[in-house]
Amino acid sequence: MNSKLKLSTKLSPNGKTQLAEYFATPPFKVMVLPHYSGSWRQGLNAMQMSSSPGVLAGDRLNIQISLAKSTALSLNTQAFTRVQSMNAGDCAEQLTQIHLAEGSRLFYLPHPLVLHKDSAFKQKTLIEMCEKAELIYGEIIAVGRVLNDERFAFRRFSSHLKIYTLQNDGKKRPLVSDCIQWQPSAMNLTALSQMENYSHQGSLIYLNLGKSAVELKAVLQSIHTQIAEVKNMLVGASLLNEGGMMLRVLGHRAEQIQTLFQEIAQRFQTKSQ
Repeated sequence: MNSKLKLSTKLSPNGKTQLAEYFATPPFKVMVLPHYSGSWRQGLNAMQMSSSPGVLAGDRLNIQISLAKSTALSLNTQAFTRVQSMNAGDCAEQLTQIHLAEGSRLFYLPHPLVLHKDSAFKQKTLIEMCEKAELIYGEIIAVGRVLNDERFAFRRFSSHLKIYTLQNDGKKRPLVSDCIQWQPSAMNLTALSQMENYSHQGSLIYLNLGKSAVELKAVLQSIHTQIAEVKNMLVGASLLNEGGMMLRVLGHRAEQIQTLFQEIAQRFQTKSQ
């Protein structure tokens, strides 16, 4: 199935963020949520929903998100995304394209992605950020239905994330490039420096092009204090070369990583108020 979700934002006359354009084909749908404490003031909260039991063989998913100048969007998802079993040679793909205009802010943390036995999935995420834009973006991957003793039974998984800043001359300058390539039949993913005995991996990226290096270092120090108390997970955080920081987590339960990311994201949002 070829499915598409396209949404954009605008500022209302009283300065609140609203949906400007919204288009979705099955199984996608977006529901606007009420404002909650901890989110950006005057921001829009929304939930990305799907009526499908998961990602199926041959699916081609296209997600486009565009934020207007000075708007703020917190976008969550309804439930775990399950990449279902497929016949040999079949696969599914997802392309996500995000544009953040000057001074806009996006928090996007999809629910964990679960790779079922014999599944094959490719995803590519391209993000463009203009001056003083802010991004909190997370990904969580489960290597199988762990509670069913299913680990690394999928055929192939690849994830490419590229984030750029748009310069005044129209050229793109790379900020982040992250690539995951897993093929259990050809790789020892439980080896040292790989997944080892962990079953879930998470990444959380924070970019704020309006903050100085000194300000970002102070934010990182507060994050280090927070993650020092974390148990049953392996967590690391470091500054990027420019504009932000990245956290990587290995764990045994998706919900624990998701909760940690939500807590850290709320800290990021509070510091940008």
